[in-house]
Amino acid sequence: MNYQNIDMNFTTLSSNKKGLKDHYHNGYELIFITEGNSKFVINGSNYDFSKNCLVFINNVEKHKMYPINTPYSRYMIIIDSDYLDSVIKEHALLSIFKIRPKNFNHGFNIRNEDAQVIKSLLNNLYNIYINKNILWHVEFISMLSSLLILIYRNYTKKFPIMNVRKPELRIFEIQRYIDKNFKKNITLDSISSDFYINKYYLSHSFKDITGFTIKQYILLNRIAHAKNQLYYTDNDITTIALNSGFNSQSNFIRLFKKKENTTPLQFRKHFK
Repeated sequence: MNYQNIDMNFTTLSSNKKGLKDHYHNGYELIFITEGNSKFVINGSNYDFSKNCLVFINNVEKHKMYPINTPYSRYMIIIDSDYLDSVIKEHALLSIFKIRPKNFNHGFNIRNEDAQVIKSLLNNLYNIYINKNILWHVEFISMLSSLLILIYRNYTKKFPIMNVRKPELRIFEIQRYIDKNFKKNITLDSISSDFYINKYYLSHSFKDITGFTIKQYILLNRIAHAKNQLYYTDNDITTIALNSGFNSQSNFIRLFKKKENTTPLQFRKHFK
């Protein structure tokens, strides 16, 4: 884990002309709004989030926002998805980031009596992040875990998974397998064979629980990894394509443009 991939800030926008165009983060994102309200578009869903609202976005979801009422203030945490998956192994807790069933809401309001506690925890997390004392990342993850547990206990029904049953546990295992192996030549058939599951049952169950088809989820992971490479490295397009699990440069460019409405080179030029 590169601890630079833990990012946190507290920002206040004073003008409703300032917003964020379509973008992504190669990690899980948690937002807590402390003042004002804003319009979000996350993975095609439209929201109006206001004061005392928590928002959860995962590493494969494109999103944008613009404030409606200012001043607009919010805490934001972005954390490497692989790292958080490795230290928090409770599927119910992680489901708020990983699982997207039908009618999933990316944000919800916090009761007034809980808002101050959550704000205090976030402020402590922000101080840990800013000061970066020895073993700060351990302290940060510990407090972040406490925050997620508090939210889960008080707002359990807002989480996609409340009680993990055996069939869901199997799908979580497959989802994590894809997260770790998307660069390889994996398909619905190969996963079905490796996990000894009927592919039609797997296809239906995976879509029903996660909100994605197997094919979509593999592609989203590959595109997210490619975006990260385009942004943070100077690797050529062919290298990025192969390192991200695509079988050719031409296939990578075609699928990237279809998903992002821009070519990889245009993406690099615009965002980098």
